[in-house]
Amino acid sequence: MLYRYIFALLLSVSLLVSGCVTTGQTDDPTLKTAAKPAYSIEGVNDSLIVSVSPARQTLQIGGSTGAILGAGISAISNAKHRRAITEAIGGYDCGAVFEERLESRLLALVPNGERVSNRVSTAGYRSHQEAEQARYDALDRNGHALVLDLSMTYGLFGYEGTLIAKLDGALRSMPDGSAIWRESIVVNSASILASDRLADPSKTLAPNFSSPRLKVEDDAIAQWTGDGGKVFQERYVTAVDGCVSAVLTDLGLVDEALGHYFLGKQKMNQKKFEAADKHFRRALELDPSLIEAQNGFAVNLAHNGQIEDAITAEKALIENHPDYAAGQFNLAYWYAIDQDAPEEARSYYKKAQELGLPSLKKIDKALNK
Repeated sequence: MLYRYIFALLLSVSLLVSGCVTTGQTDDPTLKTAAKPAYSIEGVNDSLIVSVSPARQTLQIGGSTGAILGAGISAISNAKHRRAITEAIGGYDCGAVFEERLESRLLALVPNGERVSNRVSTAGYRSHQEAEQARYDALDRNGHALVLDLSMTYGLFGYEGTLIAKLDGALRSMPDGSAIWRESIVVNSASILASDRLADPSKTLAPNFSSPRLKVEDDAIAQWTGDGGKVFQERYVTAVDGCVSAVLTDLGLVDEALGHYFLGKQKMNQKKFEAADKHFRRALELDPSLIEAQNGFAVNLAHNGQIEDAITAEKALIENHPDYAAGQFNLAYWYAIDQDAPEEARSYYKKAQELGLPSLKKIDKALNK
């Protein structure tokens, strides 16, 4: 019995230590306690990425020649859509907005933080790793015990024009540069739908052999160009703030409902349903009125095979918020697809469409059996 106890204890400690890097969680908010922490903020892209054309993956069905041809068509199409977005938003600087909102929150939480560069030149070094170590040595000589490196990505992805804000980050200790925390947080501000594909939304959609798409959704770009780009700017700030909150929450610098919601959404997309459930529950503990977290909690239950519980949770949500389109749609989806109960689904589906959500062929087929 003693041997088993010692083994279990050692295993628990091992998992806890390894989890600091692999799960993105840190138990000690060391950025708050370090005497002279450093941070860097870099943009992966200089301007808004527009990667909405599905031509490349559609033409991949025809083999490698089709892929090359598709890449050219895709580039031309994306350039056209980028011009439309740029004209609509005028001089709105997406990178500057992201950087300012991220840095202002960091400095409020870590007022003694000092910004440094993350650019590493390999000139005079035998390898990139050697150049990186030289950077860590220099940071150590300047009294920085920790450095938090953050890289921003932002743009429109997929044939639906999904607006994405993404932060790739690593918190490292000096002088060896070992990772205390490392994570990639991807946020889009759209409500979670039961029909959503569980995947990283910042990656271009994979080939769809059963239903290849030949063009971008009609409103993929138009949804962002109306009203002088006002909708785009509002949704972009929401995505950026959610992304920043999720990173700060994951680092242990804050404990915010918004951050937990987006962390739950990401874990669900990674099919880590138990971890997602914990984040959604914590978000609702902190802010029971957060509708998106209530909806995310319900959808996550469904993905985890708990359809009845999901329906109960979603019904409770729309009872208080009957005009929440995603909730109406999700109930229609679960009744029509998972429960094979088209009559139960009809009223929810009709309400979702009245509230502006488009039809879904899968539901239409189930209702017209």
